[in-house]
Amino acid sequence: MAASARAEVKIGVVGPLSGPQANSGIAMRKGFELAAEEVNGKGGLTIGGKQQPVTLLFEDSASRPEMGISAAQKLLTRDNVDILIADSMASSVTLATMELAPSFAKFMASGQPVSIAIAQKIKAQPERYANFWKMSFNSDAYAAAIHDAVKDLVASGKVKAAKKSIAFVVEDTDYGKSNVEFTAPLFEADGWKVVSNDAVPNGTADFYPQLSKLRANEPDVLVSIFTSPNSGAALVKQLKEQGIGSLHLAVYYPIRPEFLQAAAASADGLLWTPLIFDPDHNASHKAFAEKVKAKTGTMGTGDHALGYCQMAMLLDNVAKAGSVEAAKISAAFAATDYKCIYGRWVYDTAIHTPKIGADYLPVPFAQIIKGESQVVWPKSAATTEFQAKP
Repeated sequence: MAASARAEVKIGVVGPLSGPQANSGIAMRKGFELAAEEVNGKGGLTIGGKQQPVTLLFEDSASRPEMGISAAQKLLTRDNVDILIADSMASSVTLATMELAPSFAKFMASGQPVSIAIAQKIKAQPERYANFWKMSFNSDAYAAAIHDAVKDLVASGKVKAAKKSIAFVVEDTDYGKSNVEFTAPLFEADGWKVVSNDAVPNGTADFYPQLSKLRANEPDVLVSIFTSPNSGAALVKQLKEQGIGSLHLAVYYPIRPEFLQAAAASADGLLWTPLIFDPDHNASHKAFAEKVKAKTGTMGTGDHALGYCQMAMLLDNVAKAGSVEAAKISAAFAATDYKCIYGRWVYDTAIHTPKIGADYLPVPFAQIIKGESQVVWPKSAATTEFQAKP
């Protein structure tokens, strides 16, 4: 559509609005909407010299690749969106929808998906995926954080690891399995042994088969990875019930407030990542959480914040491009240096992925202590000391 004939900037978003990841998907949606509302409140985006409002169109993927593909095709063809975000949450959906990129001359991106397989595809075929960008870091960021946090805790004497053994219980998705794929070798290189590695269906709430293995192996460290907070709550409750005392590190699910509500005291002592959004100890985060509550009636979470920052960053790049042409937006993404409450977006242009680290997007570990999460690693970001179980 010619710039002079344009009336709006249409952005399509595919994400889980139902299914086990729906809570996060809906929070991401609200974050996206808040960022778009702020831009529209200032008159919209200047495209081709004319101010145009931003319109967001949402479709449900239910975290299923086949639904995601269908939703993405609808947005691209019937709705004729200018930009597509697919998926907002699920790596498995993104790995499917990114295959549409070569067939459509439109800018495409993913939201929270972290599977490194997405970045590997981009690196292997840069021309094919020239206009597809990730808006979250890769799964190897979690792997490095898990490995380095455990290594530091053991070296400091705060954690004992006599057997140097580790176990994994993760969701059976690209997200869960890719995290293990990169975490396990880091420990094995240090002489650790993986004593069990169980991938369970998304939304699982019965972990007694996995607990039997954990009782038999008594690993020093247990790593669990879920996007469903209900799965995480069920696991920590059953671990406590069975008296399994491995050092437990969780990825993602404790970020959801309903996890702690469901897990209650069973979650005490749990280490988890990434606590990037910390309204209890960060004034700007608290202000954002309250702004979300004023808009939605629900206190803002890390998913709201990430959705807000990703959309704000995307819209800033579209503004800099002054166009919805995919190549021009991609050029703006390559030059991104965008600060938001969640961190600072600067891209590794070889893999179209944000950089991680203290100066970019951090991946800190928190510990739940008496019902409250506080950063305990790395030391430079810690708000309290790690507390070993009695």
